[in-house]
Amino acid sequence: MTTDSRKVGKGSLYIAIRGGSADGHDFIAEAADNGAAAAVAESSWMKDNPDPGIPVIAAENTRRAASRLFAAWYCGEGWDAGAVNTRLVAVTGTNGKTTVAHMISHILSYAGYKTGLIGTVGASLGGKNQPDARTYKSRYTMTTPPPEEFYDVICDMIRSGAEYIVFEASSHGIAQERLSGLDVTGAELAAAVFTNLTPEHMDYHAGMEDYFAVKCRLFTEYDPEIKIINTSDGYGERLFSMCGGRKISVKTAGGGGDSVYPHGVMMLGAAGVEYMYSSPGAIFPINCPVPGRYTVYNSIEAAAAALSLGVDPVTVRDALSSFRGVRGRMERVRCDTTKFSPHVFIDFAHTPAALSGLLKSLREAEPSGRLVLVFGCGGDRDRTKRAVMGKIAGESADLTIITSDNSRTERAEDIIAEILRGVPAGADFKVITDRTEAINYAIMNATARDVIVLAGKGHENYEDSGGVRRRFDEREVVAAAIEERYSRLGGI
Repeated sequence: MTTDSRKVGKGSLYIAIRGGSADGHDFIAEAADNGAAAAVAESSWMKDNPDPGIPVIAAENTRRAASRLFAAWYCGEGWDAGAVNTRLVAVTGTNGKTTVAHMISHILSYAGYKTGLIGTVGASLGGKNQPDARTYKSRYTMTTPPPEEFYDVICDMIRSGAEYIVFEASSHGIAQERLSGLDVTGAELAAAVFTNLTPEHMDYHAGMEDYFAVKCRLFTEYDPEIKIINTSDGYGERLFSMCGGRKISVKTAGGGGDSVYPHGVMMLGAAGVEYMYSSPGAIFPINCPVPGRYTVYNSIEAAAAALSLGVDPVTVRDALSSFRGVRGRMERVRCDTTKFSPHVFIDFAHTPAALSGLLKSLREAEPSGRLVLVFGCGGDRDRTKRAVMGKIAGESADLTIITSDNSRTERAEDIIAEILRGVPAGADFKVITDRTEAINYAIMNATARDVIVLAGKGHENYEDSGGVRRRFDEREVVAAAIEERYSRLGGI
């Protein structure tokens, strides 16, 4: 069974999907020539193609059909959906999905539950003292994987005894019906978390209202048992009013009333954050060793979700105090072989809101030195954010080094030119197109009190340019640059 006509073999079921650049229905004849036993096509296509030369099953929406078919395929013969006790937790929003999902998974694992995690930085299954913990190697880089992988992993986790599966639900994943087969597995959508909504993926969605409508589907159409919503966000406030059933309002700013909110927030620099979790049902301290104000927002949403699922406050507190962060999310990079090691952070921030929040958090965490930013924008993606991010960088960083970041099929120089349109007059910036050279420049010219942040790539270990991916891990580049700096300048 496949959605790719090139992978069809004798006896295959080919599912025709309408994509952004190609229509899978155009390849039904090719699939038949390659030996397909049958195809799945949309009903509207069938009306105009009554005799396609191959048995065809009509579906109103073939993306939805694909998800349900793959779920059924991986469940396998004899699967008893009614006997499945696995509970699902979905996290959606523009920024913070990955960190919140990892925090929830960490708390549930710390509480002793066997917990699966699926998201941007991969998939894993384990728990506290679990001898059969495992990781799943992905063929994809998508936040919510396509159904042929998503349901393969979910069904394996269920078979392996997962009590919870936490996953990131992207707007692409929801819009493209990747969640439509969840009910086939029998797993229950116990909770969903909404973090925030800011402009992103405007190359895919018709506008912010369309983007918002897609996110809403997770809470209305899929109707999780518990809805945890950041109502400090304007879109979150609207979503909260639309939802019925059990729902929890999380205020990341302000608070009181029936809301969950952080009280007495203290920024502890590189040591993390501290605050009181305050709600009508529980008040207790949280100390999380990940720096930045966004850690407050992410951790209180994760804590609210875990508490709603029955984890006790002491366990939530202790779990968050042992949380060490997520690869590529406010990740501190150190070089232990030299005496000189500036504060270097790697973060996935690739939207205006994420970049702004990141720079504000780092300014609060380490206010005494210069804030040096190295960043670029991805090619073949939303072009409207490039100048906006240039403006944010110029206003928020003491020095901005504009460079490449997965230019894909665009010229890196053209992307940089669009970023530069937003950089305000008087801002201190440099253009160094090669990302390795840009990182080297930042480190070779840093002082021990400077904070250097490499934004945009995060967990990625590749650079995509000219349609070719090559290995590129910023951690290795940073370590080599610090070693070089130390050997040439003696740590000065």
